Order: sequence, then C-alpha cells, then structure tokens
Amino acid sequence: MPQPRPPPRISPTFTAKKAEILSILGRSDDDYSDSSPKGSVDEQIKDLIDEINAYDGLVTTSSCAGRVAVFVEGPKSKGHEQASSEEAGNDQSEPEGRDDGSSGNLTAATISTSPGGKGGGRWLYVSHDPISGPHHDKGNAADTGSFTQLFNLSPSRENSHPDDLDEPTSSLRLIHLSFSPLILHIHCATLQHARPLLAAAINAGFRESGVQSLRILDDPEHGVMVAVRTAGLSFETTVGVVGGYGPEQEVMQSVASEDYLAMCVNVVNERFAWNVERRERFRTELRRAMDREGFGQAQNGWEDKEARRARKRQEGLARQKKEPGSAAASRVGEEQESRDDLDDGLGALGID
Repeated sequence: MPQPRPPPRISPTFTAKKAEILSILGRSDDDYSDSSPKGSVDEQIKDLIDEINAYDGLVTTSSCAGRVAVFVEGPKSKGHEQASSEEAGNDQSEPEGRDDGSSGNLTAATISTSPGGKGGGRWLYVSHDPISGPHHDKGNAADTGSFTQLFNLSPSRENSHPDDLDEPTSSLRLIHLSFSPLILHIHCATLQHARPLLAAAINAGFRESGVQSLRILDDPEHGVMVAVRTAGLSFETTVGVVGGYGPEQEVMQSVASEDYLAMCVNVVNERFAWNVERRERFRTELRRAMDREGFGQAQNGWEDKEARRARKRQEGLARQKKEPGSAAASRVGEEQESRDDLDDGLGALGID
C-alpha cells in the first residue's frame, strides 16, 4: 500500500502573514478597516472567507462578493486627473483591497474611483445586493420613484434640455452602469495548495482564474497568489454623461430612458442570482478538491487520506449509535469510503 504523502511545508513567512491577516479580520466591526471604500469584508461572503481561511495553507488577501455600480469617469485633462488621484488617496478597492458589503446610494463626494476601479472618478450608486426600485418593490419605503433618481442622475434629454451639455465630444465624461461578479485573491503557501484551489475555481465556472505569479519557483518562501474570477458574468453599459464646466456646475445627465434602465436592472439582478449560484458551486468544489488532496479542515489543517477515511468511518458509527438498528445509518461509513476510493482513483488520473 502506498504511503500517504506528507503535508507540504508551510514557510514561517506565510504563517506570519496569515496570522497578521486573521488578526485584522478578527477585529470587531468598530475596530476593523481596510483599503476598500467601506473598509470591511462583504457580509455576503464572510462565511466563505472564514471557510477558505480555515485551511492552513490558504489565506484571502482581497475580495468582492459581487457589485453593481453607477460610476463617473475621471476628468479628461491631466491636471484634473492628478487632482482627483490625490483626492482618492490610497483607495485600491479591487483587487488589492477588500471590497465592502454596503449597499444603497453614495453621494458623489463619498467614493472616488475610475472606470477600472482605481481612483480618478466617483461612484454615484453602489450595492452588493440586487437592485430594488420602482419596478421591483413598489412597497419599499426607500423607493425613490425612478431608477434615474436612484442612480443620482438628472432626467434624460428626452424630457429636459439643459444648456450645460455643450462641451466638445472629446472631453465628455461618461457615466457607466456595471455589474462585477465575485472576485477573490487567495495567498497559497505552496503550489500543492494552489492546485486544488485553482481546479475548484475552474470547475465552478470561474474560467479566468489563474496564478498571478510564479516567483515561488525562485523563492519558496514567497508562496503563490491565486485569483478566483470570471468575466462571463460581467456587464457594463453607458447610461449618462457629465455636463458643465467645473465641479460646481457638473450635471450627471442621463442619456437612457426609464424603460432602458429597468431592462438593465433586470440583467444585473439576473447576474446577481447567477453569481450566488456560481459562488456556492465554488464552495462545494473547493471542499471536494481540498479533501481529495488531503487538506481537510482538521485541527492542524491537514489530514492524509487514511486519516480522513478513519474519521468518516467513525462519524458513521457515531450516527449509527444514535439510531440503533438503522440500516441506513450503518451503511453511511461504507458508502462514504466507496466514494473516497473513487475520488482517490480519479485524482490519481488527474480527473476532477
């Protein structure tokens, strides 16, 4: 019988970095802050983050549960762009910092970002939950009456004709409505830890996932950064332009009808649902892949295949004792062991 593989060595550097990250994540909401706009982890994925971090060789470094935003491009002139960047400070919401779980309206002065999420523009609206509005929740007390108002836009030019949109076309700044799906950046202690993580992400539909650097080949202490992401659920469209000749005169002018905005909201909400489904599929695939590789969430973060089988068998016996005479309970351990044998065989062949 082949001997189980020993767990890969986890460097002291990784262990120290993970301990630092977990100490920050473990703070109370009042004490916790990070470089994202709100400064905390999205509520929608806190349990997933905790589950990932329970594995000894993994630790999350940035995350976003999925987000819809209406944002304004930064100024086109170099002088304005530099000023906006200075106002934005060190805000690096994704992927470097953790995104937050806030939702609802944000004033134009609250958040600074560019179309790529890196400072220079600003958000008019952001939410990590599906959009509710006049066409979805008429009984909502927070209802604003129209999507144009909800997104902090002035009515489209079909209904009003302001005089402040006479800028040259080359200098017009666009207003975008976008949906960004789940993204995770996970630091792995070794390539052995990164392999099942990446396989789980790909199998769950996060097709653009990948290793960010192979510096570990030269420096084993460095570890591996894996990005879990997909472009398949992304959505973006232009919904307005910025008019006026200075900050005091800017008009966030909608160029879309209410019917068009309602259609976009339906698309965004549908993608939110797909995002949740794909996220839960990733959770299932990760458990399966890590378990097959022997990285079960035992107390020490690792258990070999024989130890895992023994644990499963004991769990089945414990259930059988709770239900004496139950034939179904007596078969639990045997069925689980058969599934483990099948998974081990497929794993040896490189099949997920």
